[in-house]
Amino acid sequence: MYLFIEPHETLLFRSGRPFDAGEVGFAESLFPPTPETLQGALRALIASNWDQRKSLPELFLDRELTALIGDQQSYGRLRIQLITLGRRRPAQNGSQNFELLYPMPAHLLRGPGPQGQQTRLLRLKPASPAGVSTNLPQGLQLLYPQGQEQEQPLGKGSKLQGWLTAEGLEAALRPDGQLTDAMIVSASETHEEEPRTGIARQESTGATEEGMLYTIYAVRMRPGYGFMVDLRLAQTADPLSDQLLPDEQTASLLRLPAPPAHFVHILGGESRPATVWLIDPQATPVRAATPQPPDPERGQRLLLYLTTPAIFAGGWRPERWPAALGQPIAAAISHYRWIGGWQMTPRHHGGQSKTARRCVPEGSVYFFDKQTDGDLYQLTDIGKEIGYGMTLKGAW
Repeated sequence: MYLFIEPHETLLFRSGRPFDAGEVGFAESLFPPTPETLQGALRALIASNWDQRKSLPELFLDRELTALIGDQQSYGRLRIQLITLGRRRPAQNGSQNFELLYPMPAHLLRGPGPQGQQTRLLRLKPASPAGVSTNLPQGLQLLYPQGQEQEQPLGKGSKLQGWLTAEGLEAALRPDGQLTDAMIVSASETHEEEPRTGIARQESTGATEEGMLYTIYAVRMRPGYGFMVDLRLAQTADPLSDQLLPDEQTASLLRLPAPPAHFVHILGGESRPATVWLIDPQATPVRAATPQPPDPERGQRLLLYLTTPAIFAGGWRPERWPAALGQPIAAAISHYRWIGGWQMTPRHHGGQSKTARRCVPEGSVYFFDKQTDGDLYQLTDIGKEIGYGMTLKGAW
């Protein structure tokens, strides 16, 4: 069941860094929000619609509810199959059109074009140029811009920035696909950062605390932009269960309105308003990317693209690669992301930090020396239930 969450006020997506009064006076906002953040917002959304007469602490004592969406120890039967940026555009017939936006793949670069022309798109690909020696483990190769193995490096500034439309991602994950400007959505089109300065107050009197100034960088989404989530329920609470219920049954069990529908919801501890759209894909198609698999007759091989961060026991790689997939020969990973979170204490304003983990970021690309891998769609050692490690297949 597709949900589109469209915020109307500023939001603060906290990182795992401390923000203690008197010690730290600055808090930055992560963007995009992590699966950890969005699963908490979704579970609060479901709970608040479950029984509007009760508070959230009271609702999470309801065993029928926690059997479905979990509690502080588990995720219950909740499954998140997709998390990404999205945009909504009114259609001519009065309905709404929804489109997914995807993180820029890490293997795309912008290189200099011929004199007098615009820069051109370059793709990184595995190569082993003659005369180059490395200490990489056997079987791994370096990445070079295609056709430029012997030229000078392009530098960090050559990495393509922004987001891709569904059509753009399909082109990016083809060896010969061409990107147009219309397929690239810049960060400034999706959101802006708003610095805000405040001062701490005493809880008992409301008086200001001397020397307790702080600054936060909040995120304000542009009109029509928000977060798209595919929310499902598994048939059992087994974390490895991949047998999912139909959308109609999911909405009914969670006591949500039957799609298509929309309603106003309050997000986060600061009660920010947002519109939640429940989408019926039959009535309102969602434009999602469907990249072409490798074509063996043209010598193409498999690549895997991460649409969400992944948590791997081996750092940049999982503890064990799926047998049908094998080992990659190269990977394009821009930098790791620290992802943690905050666990609230029920019926109390306090809480504690969750374990912070190094994650492979969304947009990372893994290259394999094979044509196909079957139906793999998720690759992560932790967090499978809430949408970590979602993948799409492409070709190189």
